[in-house]
Amino acid sequence: MIAPEPIAKNDFQPISPAFNRGKLWADFADSKGAVLVVGHGTRNSSGALQLRDLVFQMQIKEPLAKISGCFLELANPSIEQAIEELHSIGMRKILVVPVLLFTAAHALEDIPDAVSQAASRFGIEVIGQTGSLGTHPSVVSLSQTRYFEIRDLEQGYHCPEKACARVECSSGRCEGQNVCMGRIGLAMVGRGTSDPSALEHMRSLTDLKVVQLNPVRFQTGFFAGGKPNVDGLLEEASAWDCDTVLVQPHLLFEGELIEQLRSKVLECQRRFSSKHWFVARTLGADPKLADVFLELAIEQLASKSLSPSKE
Repeated sequence: MIAPEPIAKNDFQPISPAFNRGKLWADFADSKGAVLVVGHGTRNSSGALQLRDLVFQMQIKEPLAKISGCFLELANPSIEQAIEELHSIGMRKILVVPVLLFTAAHALEDIPDAVSQAASRFGIEVIGQTGSLGTHPSVVSLSQTRYFEIRDLEQGYHCPEKACARVECSSGRCEGQNVCMGRIGLAMVGRGTSDPSALEHMRSLTDLKVVQLNPVRFQTGFFAGGKPNVDGLLEEASAWDCDTVLVQPHLLFEGELIEQLRSKVLECQRRFSSKHWFVARTLGADPKLADVFLELAIEQLASKSLSPSKE
């Protein structure tokens, strides 16, 4: 695609300021309610640590709330282990916050099924589940920040750890600082899914993002379940009329996918050396994300407070 593209519709509606957030959290705590933050899970220790760091940030920001983190698979604590722990300290209800970028099978089936089974076993009420991040303005903004981290290397900034796939920074000085970025092409990479709406939301996020970035070319690809796939995307980018290809994974945390992507981009650098190739960071355990997940949670609590009470 050639920039600019039309802005995708963003239907995010912030919670009304009329709600007293502190009271909502206090009432939820008084009712023995806890927030269960559920990550996908990874064998990558850095990725698992990032989820735990995100939960820690959420707890610091909302000390009145009891916030517990767990994983759907591949890491501990599992959903069942986390719910058992909440039961052991007297929690009676949980609000589920899936740490997911888009709504697909994990949000619609895997997480609610696993939570329901475990909660039923321990007699805990599940009062609701928040939505995914989607194209929330803070997510679009954070994605733009990850782009700027690489774009601004020529202005003297050091790239964040592991952000630059073109060199080994063993010297402690990023050689990418000496690169004139010139005309930048943006290759956005989403995880992918069999859910068409989630794929379209990923493309919409790219459209929202590029309006302020002004790359000379851009395209969205996927690790799986969508077209073009990563290999096709990188092959396409190699033919773009640009000086630098900035490959940006739209992923939350470190894991196998980002490591695979870095290896593929290093190979592109060897094969297509007339261009500069860079990989941006994942979103990571950023304070902006902690704020968004708390906002989604408080929206759920507010909606429950408006629901007619059951006699």
